[in-house]
Amino acid sequence: MTTFPRAGDRSRRRAGVALLLSALLLLALGLPLAPTVARGVGAAGHANIEFGRMTPAAAPVLEFVNMTDTPRFLPSSITGIHAGSAVTVHLENQGSFPHTFTLVNRAGLTLNTSWTPAQLDSFFRLNGSLANVSVAPGAVGWANFTLPANASGGSFEFVSVVPFQFQAGMSGTILVSAGAPAATLTDQATAGLSFVPNQLVVNATSYPITIGITVTNVGSLIHTWTLNPFANVLLTPGNFSSFFSSHAPAVDLLVTNPGEAVNGTFIISSPGVYQFLCTEPGHFAAGMDGLLYVGVPAPSPVAPPSTALVQVGILAGAGALVGVATIVAFAGNFVGRFPPRAPPHP
Repeated sequence: MTTFPRAGDRSRRRAGVALLLSALLLLALGLPLAPTVARGVGAAGHANIEFGRMTPAAAPVLEFVNMTDTPRFLPSSITGIHAGSAVTVHLENQGSFPHTFTLVNRAGLTLNTSWTPAQLDSFFRLNGSLANVSVAPGAVGWANFTLPANASGGSFEFVSVVPFQFQAGMSGTILVSAGAPAATLTDQATAGLSFVPNQLVVNATSYPITIGITVTNVGSLIHTWTLNPFANVLLTPGNFSSFFSSHAPAVDLLVTNPGEAVNGTFIISSPGVYQFLCTEPGHFAAGMDGLLYVGVPAPSPVAPPSTALVQVGILAGAGALVGVATIVAFAGNFVGRFPPRAPPHP
């Protein structure tokens, strides 16, 4: 004897099948089973380009000084450094004699060139120094020091204490800028021949302003971070070489080794949009440039096209299909299988 399932069992199976088909339809359309809230581009979307901020800490400073046998420091004057700044001076001895970079630790103090070498040594032995680095002939060295926070507007003398070099004119001066430290920027040169970010922002209200920049080479090639000194002037791959042969960059940092970070400072005298680029052959043409916004707002990033209306249409269509499936299931519960099952043969 053949046993047929009861009508209630069939209707429950049909309803279950309808719900299962509805869930599979939603998954196939890529829709979430739970409601989601669409996120627009707001302040967080703009944060990736606002690396330049006024900061209470002084910008790190990197300076380059050559030592010669004339004897002289080249350059003999370092400017644009704020009080409280951490400073690194890269020293290169281009002569055949040793030289020192010895920095007095009091602002405004001028050493007496009539002192004997013994008197000069005695002064630094009694009073100390902010830095004292000896560099052998043909070698390089680094003087690392922090200028006093209360030295705004003052000057610090540096000399070579090798006998009779200071007396022959081997001295120089660090001029400390008045006012608060300026902005600190961070940028990266990538293997894809681009700067990340390629938009930097400095919020400035008074000028001139000193800006510190740290550039890190995260690629495998040599790069430069070279800043056009003129506001609102855009260079092209075809004219930048001749332009820089006539106009010195505001700053020109060479980042040679992968993973290397180089610091530098520059002074901006007026608000505007300044272009920076890589001067290595072919890099600018490949898109390695960017814009620095000083005292002017950067353009807001373009929001991606909204998919909210599309999603509403998909949800409406899916809802209609679910409704149809439900109606079919309930209709089948009342009228039986569609088409009806053929009666069994006697």
